[in-house]
Amino acid sequence: MKNGCNDLSEAKVAERNEKAKKLYRYVTDVARRISERTSTCRSIPDLFSTSTEVQRQKLRDNCEKLLFLDPVEYGKKCLELLWRKVYYDTVCTAKKLREVDNENDSYLFTHIICGIGHFHHFIARIQSEFKVDFKDLDYTMLPQDEEGDEINTTPTEELLQFGRSALHSCLIYLGDLSRYQVEIFQSLDPSIAARYYLQAAHVDLCSGMPYNQLGNLYMDKNYNLDSVCYYIQCLSTEAPFEGAMGNLTKIFEKNNQFTETINISEFPSQGEHVQNTISNFLSLIEIWYLGKDDTNIPQRCNTIAQQLKVCMDFTKAPLPDINKKYMEYTQAIEEEGVNPTYLNANLVHKMVQICLFTMSRMMETDEVKAFACKAFTLALLSQLLQKLLKQIESLGLKNPASKYRTRRMLVQETESVEDEVESVQENPIVEDTIEINGNNDSCEELHFKEVASDGDGDPEKLQNGDAKNGRKSLKRRRRRRLASSESSDVSNADTESSAVETDESCSDEELSDSTYPSEDESKSDASDSEVSDVEEVNKQNGDIEESAKEPVGINGKHAPKSFGDKRDCKDKPAELNELGIQNFLLGDNYLASIKLLQDWLYAEKDLIMSCGDSGESLFQCVVDLLNILTFYFNPKSNYINENKSKILNYAKYTARNLKLEYKSIPLSEDVNLRGTSICKFDKHAAEWQTLDRYKPSQYEENIIRIMNFIDFGNHIAKIVPRIRFNRSMKIFYFKKLHPPKVNTKVSHKKVREWHSTKKNNEAAPGGLLRRLGRLWLTAQVRELERRAPAAPSLLALDAAALAHHLRRVKQLWRARSFVLLVPAVVLQELDEMKRTDSGARDAIRWLELQLRSGSRFVRAQRPGQARPLPLLRLPRKAPPSAHNFVQILEFCNHFVGDERGREGEGDADALVLLVGEAPAAADSGPAGADHGPAAADFSPAGAAAAAGVPLERVADFYARWRHAAPKNGKKR
Repeated sequence: MKNGCNDLSEAKVAERNEKAKKLYRYVTDVARRISERTSTCRSIPDLFSTSTEVQRQKLRDNCEKLLFLDPVEYGKKCLELLWRKVYYDTVCTAKKLREVDNENDSYLFTHIICGIGHFHHFIARIQSEFKVDFKDLDYTMLPQDEEGDEINTTPTEELLQFGRSALHSCLIYLGDLSRYQVEIFQSLDPSIAARYYLQAAHVDLCSGMPYNQLGNLYMDKNYNLDSVCYYIQCLSTEAPFEGAMGNLTKIFEKNNQFTETINISEFPSQGEHVQNTISNFLSLIEIWYLGKDDTNIPQRCNTIAQQLKVCMDFTKAPLPDINKKYMEYTQAIEEEGVNPTYLNANLVHKMVQICLFTMSRMMETDEVKAFACKAFTLALLSQLLQKLLKQIESLGLKNPASKYRTRRMLVQETESVEDEVESVQENPIVEDTIEINGNNDSCEELHFKEVASDGDGDPEKLQNGDAKNGRKSLKRRRRRRLASSESSDVSNADTESSAVETDESCSDEELSDSTYPSEDESKSDASDSEVSDVEEVNKQNGDIEESAKEPVGINGKHAPKSFGDKRDCKDKPAELNELGIQNFLLGDNYLASIKLLQDWLYAEKDLIMSCGDSGESLFQCVVDLLNILTFYFNPKSNYINENKSKILNYAKYTARNLKLEYKSIPLSEDVNLRGTSICKFDKHAAEWQTLDRYKPSQYEENIIRIMNFIDFGNHIAKIVPRIRFNRSMKIFYFKKLHPPKVNTKVSHKKVREWHSTKKNNEAAPGGLLRRLGRLWLTAQVRELERRAPAAPSLLALDAAALAHHLRRVKQLWRARSFVLLVPAVVLQELDEMKRTDSGARDAIRWLELQLRSGSRFVRAQRPGQARPLPLLRLPRKAPPSAHNFVQILEFCNHFVGDERGREGEGDADALVLLVGEAPAAADSGPAGADHGPAAADFSPAGAAAAAGVPLERVADFYARWRHAAPKNGKKR
C-alpha cells in the first residue's frame, strides 16, 4: 500500500514537471513575440494596440500560472520575464516615443496603474499560498474563504525562501512603477515609491538594490545629498548593487563641476549658502570615501564647520496664506522640498548617516585617515547639541543649575560688597543718601529672603544646597588695608582674625576649584579625608553666601548687597511655550540624528578623552542638556509643575511607563539602518521582536530619545573627570580650569631672601641670567616671525586666465602675496567676450569690485605703462590675438625694464605672465625685422622668451604655489 502511494505521488510530480516545461516554452514564445512587436512600434498608440495588449495579457496569466505551479524551478525566471517584457521594455520604449509625441500619455499612465494593481495581487497571493508572514508590510493576506485552504500543509523551507524572494522582487517592481509615475507625469509624491523600496529593504536585509533605486528616485533633491546617502548605504550592505559605485561617482563629478563654477557672493541668500555648504561637504566625503589624497583636509573641515554653524541659525521662510494663495503655497512647499533654504531635520540626518558610513569604510581601509573623519563628526555633534540647547531654552525649559552660583562668583560678590562698603565709608555723599543701618527694607533684602527660602519651602536651605547649622560666626574675606581712624572702627584683633580666615579660604580653594561646591558622586570610592575636605569647603561656601546675603557695613550693621542691582523683587517662573514643546516632541528637532551619533560615540572612549580643552564647549553643552532633560523628563526627578503644563505631565507619565524597556525598543532610525554596520542592534538581535507586540508612536519615540540622551550624558560624566555631580543640588556641573590668581601682596621676607640669593643665582650654571637670555632669544625669534613678508610678486593676466580660471585667480588674490596686473587690452577682450562667455562677465564684475574698492593687490594698466619690444615685429596678416598678446608683453616689459635699469639684471621672479591656454612651442623663434613669417608661425612662448618675460599657465602656477605654500609658511 505504501509503495502504491509513493508511485502515485511520483506520477503527480512527473506530470506537474512535464506541464511546467510545456508552459515555460509557451511563455518564452509569447515573450519573444511581444519583444518583436515592441521593437517595431513607431508611436505610442502602436505600442498599446489591441493585438499587443492581448499578447501581454497572455503572458501575465501564464506567468502567474507557472509561478504557482512550479515555484522552485521556474518561479524566479517567469517573474523576471513578466517584469522585463510586459512593463520595463514597454515603459522604456514609451519614454523614447514621448519625445516626439506626448499627447497619448493616457495609454502609458493606464499601463503603469494596471501594473501596480497586478503586483499588489501577486503580493497578496504569495502571502496566502506560501504563508509568508511579514508584519512590516502595509498589505494584509487574502481571506481564506474555502475550507480546503485551511487544511493546507505547512510549506517547506524552499517555498518559504522563494516566497520572501518573490515578495522582495514584487516590492522593487512596485517601487519602480511608482518612480516612473513621478519621473514621467510628475503628479505623485516620491514618498509612495520610497515606501515600497524601504519595505523591500526590510524583507531582504542583505540586498542593496532598494537603496540604489532610492538614490535614483531622489536624484537632484536636496542638492544630491539624499542620492549620495542612499548610494553609500547600498555599498555598505552585504550584497551591494553593481552599478551603485558608478552612480555615486557620477554624482561626485557633477558636484565637482558645480564647486568649480561657484561664485561666492558677499551676501548670499539662505538657499545659496545651504547649497554651497552641502556641495563642500560632498567634496570632502568624496576625498574620504574614494581614498583620494588631499593635504588640505583640516582647512576643508574648518570651512565646512563654519558654514554649518551659520546654516544652523537659518529659520524656515514664512509660507503664503493657504486660504488666499493656495497655488503659491503649494509651489513654495514643493520648492522647499527640492531646494531647501535651511538645514531641516532630513538634511542633518542624511549628513550624519553619510559621515557614519564613510567612517566605517575608512576604518576598514585606512584607520589613520579615519581620525579626521571622526573629529569632523564629533564637531558636527557639538553643533547639533548647541542647537538643541538653544531650542530647548527658547521653549521656556529652564536649566535648574542657572540659579546656583559658583564659589568664584560668591567670592567675587563678597569682595565687591566690601569694596562698595569701603567706598561708602570714604564718600560722605553716599552715606547721606543711602541708609546703611538696615531700617529700610529694600528690594534687594526682600530678594535675599526669598532666595534663602527657595527650594522646597525649607528656609534652612541655602541656595547652593548647604544647610545652616545654627548661628555661625561670619567668616568674611576682606582685603587687607591700612588701619585708619577715618575709615574703620574695627579693632586690631578683628583685623588679624580676618587675615587668618582669608588665608584659610585661599587654601581651601586650592583644594577644590570647581564650578559648584559639591561632593563628587562619580568618585564615590574616595578616601575619608577627601570627603571631609569637600564638606569643609561646602561649609565655608555656606558661610560665604551667608555673608553675601547679609553683608556687614559700617559699625557692624547690615548693608545692601549691591547698590546698582536692577533685579525684580520676585523671581517669576518662566512661561512655557506649550505649542512649541508639543511640536518639539512630535518631531521638530534633531534628536534622531543625535541618537545615531551618541550610539556611535559609546564605543569611542579614546576619542572623548583626546578632546581635552578643545572639547570644553561640547562637555558644557552635554552637562546643560543633561540637567534640563533630567529635571523635566526623568521620572525620578523632583520637578514640580508650577505652570500646570499638561504636555510635560503627559511626557513624564510616558517616560514612567517606558523606563523599564526603552533601551531595547528599536526606533525608526534603527529600523532604516537594520543590517548595516552602524546600526545599534544586530540584524538578528532579539530586540526586533519588540516591534511585533509594541510599536511606539512618534511622540513616544522622542521621549525614548530623550531618555537615551540622559543615559548618554551619564556615560560621558563617568568618562570625563571634569564633569562632577552635586548630590545635594541634584545637578551636574563642569569644572572649569581658571587661570591662577596673581598675589599682589608683597612679602618683605621673600624680597630679602631674593636679594640675598641674587648673586648666587647669577653665578650658578642654570641661574637667572641664563633664563633671561633664553627669554630674550625667544622674544627675538617671535619678532622675526612677525615681521612683514617680502614685497609681493607681480602676476600679469590675460583674458583667458580671468575668464576660465577666475577661481584660481581669486585664490592667488586672497593669499595677499601677489599683485595682479590687468593690461588694458585684456579689459577690451573681456568686454568682447562677455556676450557669449559667462565667465568673462563674472571676471568683469569681480575686477570692477576690486578696482572700485581700491584693492592694493589688483592694478589696472595706466597711461604710459608700456615699453615697446625692439626685437619683435609682427607680420602684416597676423591675427588680432597676436597683436593683443604683443600689447600684453609691452605692458610686462615696462616692469621688467624698470628692474633691469635699477639692478643691472632683471629679477626673473619679480613678474610672471599667466595665461589661460597652453602657449605654443617656440619653433622658429621671434620674428625678425626683415622677415615676415606667416600667422601660423607666431609663437607666444617664443615672443615672451625674447621679451624676457616668464610665461606660465595659470593651472601649473597655481598647483606649484599650492604645493610650496605650506613649506614657506604662507597663509592662504
